[in-house]
Amino acid sequence: MPRIKIDIPNHKIFETSLSVRISDINFAGHLAHDAILTLTHECRARFFYSHGWTEINVEGKGIVVSDVAIVYKSEAFFPDDLNIQLYVDQISTKSLDMLYVITHKDGKEIARAKTAIVFFDYSERKPCPIPAVFLSVIKKESKN
Repeated sequence: MPRIKIDIPNHKIFETSLSVRISDINFAGHLAHDAILTLTHECRARFFYSHGWTEINVEGKGIVVSDVAIVYKSEAFFPDDLNIQLYVDQISTKSLDMLYVITHKDGKEIARAKTAIVFFDYSERKPCPIPAVFLSVIKKESKN
């Protein structure tokens, strides 16, 4: 089975800083694999919040995560300060990929992750088109 590879596009749409919490540490004393997913979720939630949205309300539509991939590059420890950059790729009518690069403040890469995001109409319980306002924002942000 080939190794997972996560290529990062050129233009980030969001960036945030987070610290490794003691609860993020595993039995080996470093950042746990499940904590990587939690960090990406926090980054995504902050991106939504920065535009006045939530993950269940972008013009009345929400999101679901349809798949996840993580590639580990190096260790992180409590209480390291991390930077998380968010990118988008593979935009279709109802879904897109959100890609994350997690680094130490000094730039050393810790991990890359990808979450496939499907927009979802929770009232109808089915996938729906990506709201135009969301597409407009990510297009604008990726040009900055």
